[in-house]
Amino acid sequence: MTDRSKMGVVVLLGAVMVGWAQVARADHFSGSCGSELNAVEAAIESGVYLGNKATTEESNLLAKLEATDAKILLGKFSDAVDKLQDISDRATALADAPKPKLEDATGINGAVGDAIACVGAL
Repeated sequence: MTDRSKMGVVVLLGAVMVGWAQVARADHFSGSCGSELNAVEAAIESGVYLGNKATTEESNLLAKLEATDAKILLGKFSDAVDKLQDISDRATALADAPKPKLEDATGINGAVGDAIACVGAL
């Protein structure tokens, strides 16, 4: 196999993996308020994180979202709302820091607001 054909296989494999990841992510949260939680996840993932702990900050927000889903599944809706508020508060703190760690929290906070409205209605 030539180097060009190897590169083509790698590019094709990468494209398949990206497509699969998008399909998998689309159905990540499917229970009560699943579409709203998916929107929060997409907003977190599309955020522009700054600094040497950018990956950690994004991962921490996603972990809070997973904890939110767990609370919903347990029927602990008030706790789920608190977790969502934690996400919003942390995103705002990252964006408003003297040396910002998140370029803008608007998208995350908007998605969280919609999710809070959904969970609050459960």
